[in-house]
Amino acid sequence: MAVTEEIQRRILIVQDVSGTGRCSALAVLPVLSLAGLACSLLPTAYFSTHTGGFGSVHRRDLSEDMRATLSHWGRLELRFDAVYIGYVASPAQLGLMEEALQGLMAPGAMLFVDPVMGDHGRRYAFCEERLIKGFRSLCAKADVIFPNLTEAALLLGMPLPEGQEPALHEAVSLKGIGGKAAILTGVRDGQGGIGVRIEDSQNEPLTVFRPEYEGSYPGTGDLLASCVIAARMLGASLPRACAVACDFLDDAFRRTVSSGSEPRRGLIFEPSLTGLARVFEHIKARDHFV
Repeated sequence: MAVTEEIQRRILIVQDVSGTGRCSALAVLPVLSLAGLACSLLPTAYFSTHTGGFGSVHRRDLSEDMRATLSHWGRLELRFDAVYIGYVASPAQLGLMEEALQGLMAPGAMLFVDPVMGDHGRRYAFCEERLIKGFRSLCAKADVIFPNLTEAALLLGMPLPEGQEPALHEAVSLKGIGGKAAILTGVRDGQGGIGVRIEDSQNEPLTVFRPEYEGSYPGTGDLLASCVIAARMLGASLPRACAVACDFLDDAFRRTVSSGSEPRRGLIFEPSLTGLARVFEHIKARDHFV
């Protein structure tokens, strides 16, 4: 049976747009659309490129556009089955979204939050205390959050070691942040593997690892979060969704490294979408579902 607009699940993506570089909205939209979700985009900022290696970047804060768009959507009474919030340009944008959520979310809708604030033991330049406080408030309401090690430390109020990844061992729980579940990204197993740690209120923490590749590729976290969200909205359990996302990234990493592409251009994930589409179809049919 053909998919119609009436039976599609709708997701709102609140994220920046980088004109080139395979990250943020340009990475998220293909994955969520591949799952058959009807995607809407509320851009928070525009960048000529991402900020990781392309020199001086043109940036525009889109706060006024967000307010006008939300006002229009309110008149249209638009509702979404999920809202996914990633990069925001200011603490004020977090407040704007928190205020708007009740009117945007349909009954039973899910909230996903990727609290973009820093990486590799350093805050991003725009990350002030008000932003951390705003993300704490939003994360407490979320169904799933996606902090990396640095962001988890900021949310938990832990000090950041200068220029080093915080050591969040298994005894450090993310449950204090609130929300229903947390996926801690960038976790290493000490044996050459990297992946995620999954925490929720009902089960013991679980980890999923895949081989680590050299180099830092912008957009990796965006791809992981969007793949987990897509699989989860199709009905996969959170562990299954994380395994799907890690397999997808592993395939994209292998292709990218073998191609010799510059890390600043992001992962060559597009050829890996074919395999991901098959996995999504299996999830829909409940084949190989765990």
